[in-house]
Amino acid sequence: MMKRILVLFTMLFAWQQIAQAGGFQIPEMGVKAMGMGNAFTGVADDPSANWFNPAGLSFQQTAVTVGAVAVMPKVDFTANASNPLAPSSSTMDKKTIVVPHAYMVIATDSDLTAGIGINAPFGLEVKWPTTAVFSGAAEYGRLQAINVNGNVAFKLSDSFALAAGVDFVDMYKVDFNGTALKQNFKGTGWGYNVAALYKSEMFNAGVSYRSSVKIKSKGQSTHVATATTSSNAITVTMPDILNIGVSVHPTAAWTISADADWVNWKKFDKLAFTYSPALAGGALPSLTVQEKWKATWAFRVGAEWAYSDTMRARFGYTYDPTPIDPVNFTPLLPGNDRQAVHVGYGVDLSDNATLDLAYIYVWLTERNQTASLAPSNWVRNGIYKSTIHLAAASLTYRF
Repeated sequence: MMKRILVLFTMLFAWQQIAQAGGFQIPEMGVKAMGMGNAFTGVADDPSANWFNPAGLSFQQTAVTVGAVAVMPKVDFTANASNPLAPSSSTMDKKTIVVPHAYMVIATDSDLTAGIGINAPFGLEVKWPTTAVFSGAAEYGRLQAINVNGNVAFKLSDSFALAAGVDFVDMYKVDFNGTALKQNFKGTGWGYNVAALYKSEMFNAGVSYRSSVKIKSKGQSTHVATATTSSNAITVTMPDILNIGVSVHPTAAWTISADADWVNWKKFDKLAFTYSPALAGGALPSLTVQEKWKATWAFRVGAEWAYSDTMRARFGYTYDPTPIDPVNFTPLLPGNDRQAVHVGYGVDLSDNATLDLAYIYVWLTERNQTASLAPSNWVRNGIYKSTIHLAAASLTYRF
């Protein structure tokens, strides 16, 4: 039975993904958490604790959650005076993309609780028209990855628990294409995570750390002008993540939470391709694309109001700065500071089943890009205006 469930969950992740947070991280990994601004490290009271803070599994019964997030982005580009091809404008192709997630909590008669999560915390899909002035080097970007995370949580007392887990990342489909050079690759890697949660009637505090994951990948690259194709090799490092969160319960009906989330984007410093045989008739044995991202802190606040015995309203706010260095900005990767407002709703359908819904509106700071350097990248200079709508639903069943 367990094997069938895991196979079903994994099949869900053939769907496409797009980045929402800084860089290409997707924090929308639980629908209840989404409604509370993803300020969930100090809450962690449903099966999505597998991702947000696995120590929270210790205080739960056996349960399964299955959900999905629909992402609807819009990005407009207008060349500015620092772009030699101004005036020109383009709009990123619009499409609704669905990111699924699934979690399981397995409680025991002892103080030991197990959990497993299957989700897509990193992803990307950006497509510009081939007529965009920068499409020669930046026309289509896609990063699809599955994260399978097994956890064990141990309750040391009625109010304190620790957890540890192992992450397996399958980066199964990656494309970074321009109309001049098309590159794809895939690979896998392993990481770990640790977490702690203090839980009381009035106050919770939690911390969760996930290690970086180094993924050695292989694929193919095609140099369009010379019609040559070669095998490529590249190592991609996913960032390590630290989440610190608290929640307070001023009354029985209210929970107020806050998170500070650190993402070490310094690990994503470059994309270094090597080609075998060398591309373009031997003229291109390798290619290094500098990224030089910086580590960032995102800040989140949220609230839940249990206004009846079976229904709950949720609210939240997020500030999430971009990690991207202006000189190395590319239209294929999200590069704007962003803020978001969150609303959510939860209803108990029965003693065992809960339906959660959430909506997020993300507005990104207008990016007036002027730092892309001549002669190759200054066609990227311009004004980028972006908004994102997200809608999500999940069903949790407790046994």
